Amino acid sequence: MLTQAARSITSLNTWIGRTFSYAVLILFLLLLGDVVMRYFQESPIAWSAQASRLLFGVYAIIGGGYVLARHDHVNVDLFYAAFSKRKKAVIDIVTSILFFLFIGVLLKESFWLAVDSTTRLEVSYETVWRIPLWPSKIMIVVAASLLMLQGIVKLIADVMIVMGVNVDETAFGPIKDDDTEKEAA
Repeated sequence: MLTQAARSITSLNTWIGRTFSYAVLILFLLLLGDVVMRYFQESPIAWSAQASRLLFGVYAIIGGGYVLARHDHVNVDLFYAAFSKRKKAVIDIVTSILFFLFIGVLLKESFWLAVDSTTRLEVSYETVWRIPLWPSKIMIVVAASLLMLQGIVKLIADVMIVMGVNVDETAFGPIKDDDTEKEAA
């Protein structure tokens, strides 16, 4: 049951990470359109810069759970890489306190910002377009929740490693992209 829940969370974060990775193409098209308009019309698209910032903000934060499922967050590998799998798990358990403190504050603060923004249907007054800001603020809460869930999965896996229990990597990570698996074969 625990493995199935972990597999579901990891699969969800993997699907979201891979799906949202294509948002960079939309971002590219927005910025390209802005450059073309600037060059040919001598006038940038008024709303593209703000739309790009909002899209990039969502793009950056929504991938957190995916990056954690892949175990791709930055470590101080100078020492960490030389440790045994069990010692790494112990260090990860100890440092998870900081992770959960950060996620707790992020969830609490972003939740109330999203509630306030959504109830007011907040928009930006930076351009004539009046782009809605509340969807981006909701996405921060969603992304932080997904990251927290993947952090719980990682913590459970670390505890299992310390206890000497075999960890199913397809459920607990690190997951690998299809391309990475093909290159390894």
